[in-house]
Amino acid sequence: MEFDKKIYMNMFKKALAGDRIKKSQEAFKIKLFLSKAENSLLISKYVKDMQPAKDQPEKLHWDYWAITISYYAMLYAAKAAILSKGYEVNDHDAAQIAVGHLLVPDRLEREDLELLSQSRELLSPKGPERHAN
Repeated sequence: MEFDKKIYMNMFKKALAGDRIKKSQEAFKIKLFLSKAENSLLISKYVKDMQPAKDQPEKLHWDYWAITISYYAMLYAAKAAILSKGYEVNDHDAAQIAVGHLLVPDRLEREDLELLSQSRELLSPKGPERHAN
């Protein structure tokens, strides 16, 4: 699907009207979100690199958690970027909408946004089919 800035603008307006995205002057939170992002990445690396003992779950399951922690690191970084534009978001989908509207100026970054959408779908509790419609 081709990225359409106008669609993201309309979704942003709806999310703003529905209080899923709010104006914010709390710029001090940017450092907090960036700290959470950086530390989440460090924890993710630790989980990815660990070698479980025989009485622990197999390595594959630890890797799944490393992916989940990495996703949250990206979310925290996105929240910091969104807040730098004067907004806060209440959910993952609103974060993607805000990134698309506020921060995506060119094709390369649009592809990054599509990757974020795909990763969100893969990590959803019901899998990719949850967001198919």
